[in-house]
Amino acid sequence: MLEGSILYKLRKQLGADPPSFGVYYKNTLVALCHALEDHILTCGSPPLVLTAFQRGKWYAQEAKRYRQLAMHSRQVLIMAVPDSGFLQPDNPANLTQLALSETDPVSVEWHLMILAPNYAAMVMCQELGEAEYGPGGRPQQDVERKFYGFWTFEEPLVRAAVDLTLDHIRGYDAKLTEKLENELERIDAEPAGSRSDLSGVVARVVTYLQSSQQQLVSLTRPAPPTWEEPDKLGTNLTANRLQAFLRMAQRIDAGDVSNPQASLQVSSLVEVIGQLMNLPFGRLRRLRLAALLHRVGLSEIPGTLIDPDSPDTLKVLAEAAGFAGELLRSMPELRSVARIVERQYEWWNGEGLPEGLAGEAIPLEARILGLAAYFQEWLVARGERPVCTPSEALSLCETGAGGRWDPQLLEQLANMVRLMQAGILLDPLQPKVGTGQWLLHAAAMDASEESTVR
Repeated sequence: MLEGSILYKLRKQLGADPPSFGVYYKNTLVALCHALEDHILTCGSPPLVLTAFQRGKWYAQEAKRYRQLAMHSRQVLIMAVPDSGFLQPDNPANLTQLALSETDPVSVEWHLMILAPNYAAMVMCQELGEAEYGPGGRPQQDVERKFYGFWTFEEPLVRAAVDLTLDHIRGYDAKLTEKLENELERIDAEPAGSRSDLSGVVARVVTYLQSSQQQLVSLTRPAPPTWEEPDKLGTNLTANRLQAFLRMAQRIDAGDVSNPQASLQVSSLVEVIGQLMNLPFGRLRRLRLAALLHRVGLSEIPGTLIDPDSPDTLKVLAEAAGFAGELLRSMPELRSVARIVERQYEWWNGEGLPEGLAGEAIPLEARILGLAAYFQEWLVARGERPVCTPSEALSLCETGAGGRWDPQLLEQLANMVRLMQAGILLDPLQPKVGTGQWLLHAAAMDASEESTVR
């Protein structure tokens, strides 16, 4: 990691690697950036956009696209080492190109920072050095170039990176820096209103990554039996498609002030219940992943959730679960997870949603997920509703025995509560991983398991 680069400074400021920090192939980054950029065209909230393209020739390939993006943005800044095609004629007034020095550490970085009053997004990466590529050196094909970095929707991280970038730009052009800082002040002063619904951009990320993977195979696949590298690149793309959904889940939880760790806690609860039931390893992994993703269909937390038994609440949540299923099915590896998420509001007696399934016709994993999510919701205060103890929450669940809930699952939930109270079981409601880090910790293995377990 080059000292003086934006990514180096951000890591130093954070005191640790950002969440989901890892290695990305160039084709992955292209797909991610295009998906985030396209959201600018449709979100209705003009952002400040800062980008670093390494060399001018890479920007030349995107120049027409960025002139269009500028029409929907406050200001757009393009940074690159100038070479053939970098300086474009007839740029919009709000699109500025900044020529970087060959020796500037930012010249080996790839950045896209998008900051608007109601949403933020960022890709921040730095290409591996010559020695880091290993004995083979730099790859022959451009799509196989590798970058350290991460991508995120977390506004505080994006804002920190923007501030560091403006400080860096000041050494080149103080007036330009002042102009961009004025835009930041306007963004801060503008009422944010409702947060932008990122379900569309997440679906776009998944679709673009899928297309990128298909293009990659056609570009890099030699004759068998030497085809190995596309598999590595494909795994990288699959992991990033999964990350898109996990980031969406994290963003929804972060916006739920009353229950900001809902998905993580429900995931821990279903894992314990599944272990008590001796579920096979693959099914347990799939169940945990479904719990992490069980709220991705929510654009916002319904106000009626203060009463988890309200018919209106159940209808809203079931519709959101159906939408989540549609989103998750865009990634073939998550089709069985989508089925679990969609069926979490079916009732044991057949009076649930969306299909009125009853008894054993409801997938076991969906029954476990629905019960765990309901139990966990009672353990937080929401509005005037007080916090319940685990025993009190269990009693509320038991009132639905044979109606809403499978009686045998309630027995396992009761066993879990007793083991917690006896100190025999570590409390699954105390997350051991920081909110910003659980994405990869919890899901990296789950993705590979889901692709092989049906």
